[in-house]
Amino acid sequence: MKDNEKKVCDCGHEDCDCGCEDMEGVVELVTDDGKKMKFFFVGSIDYKGKTYSAFEPAEEIDGLSEDDLVIFEVAGGDDESEELLPIEDDALLDEVFEEFCRILDEEEMADEAMSLESDN
Repeated sequence: MKDNEKKVCDCGHEDCDCGCEDMEGVVELVTDDGKKMKFFFVGSIDYKGKTYSAFEPAEEIDGLSEDDLVIFEVAGGDDESEELLPIEDDALLDEVFEEFCRILDEEEMADEAMSLESDN
């Protein structure tokens, strides 16, 4: 970058310090009453014939800590008409959470194995 060029960040502002580069991968979810909340998208899984998506808070949200995982059932068709539904069955929520943890652990172990292979 030349001295006279200005850095333009993802939000479109020159020489921005808004933190937007820290917000990569953030999605904004809107509640039924119109409240907007920002989350990091963790991933989606298929479990027992349904799709579930998990999110972590990207900002301070009442009732949630920064390391909480929020899981929704994905209903609807394409990305434009998808709806995130709360999981009201506690037993099912526990099962889906455990499946997410299992998959994340497998991915972490695979990443570690690949890292070890590339070090050799």
